[in-house]
Amino acid sequence: MKTIELPGCTVSFLEDDVVHAHFIDGHTGSVDDVKALFNTIEAERGGRKALLMVSVGNGASLTNEARAYASGKQGDHVIAADAIIVRDFGHQLSANAFVRYNRPGRPAQLFPDKESAVRWLLTQRDRIQQP
Repeated sequence: MKTIELPGCTVSFLEDDVVHAHFIDGHTGSVDDVKALFNTIEAERGGRKALLMVSVGNGASLTNEARAYASGKQGDHVIAADAIIVRDFGHQLSANAFVRYNRPGRPAQLFPDKESAVRWLLTQRDRIQQP
């Protein structure tokens, strides 16, 4: 497993096309943070889409602009599906806004833990073009 530390998040490249992005405690992710995340994934995977699992630390969040950017065409270019791990009610509200209001052009679901998130992501592997 390869892990890359970015200013706002840690990006871990797991097996089976799964990438885990964890936004660090207390950090409010900006559009620049999301761009850095997408650029890192694209560079490491040679342009192949990834299955993205997202988690956030205590007090971490994304700005409305960052959520809008993440759900747009730029995200669809890099990400095949999103699994968002929700840790509390406040985070669930934010994640629901991403899924229901921003409406990414790819499958996105909320999960209570990493195991169920990865299990679902693996059902989405057919969305990635195989080499």
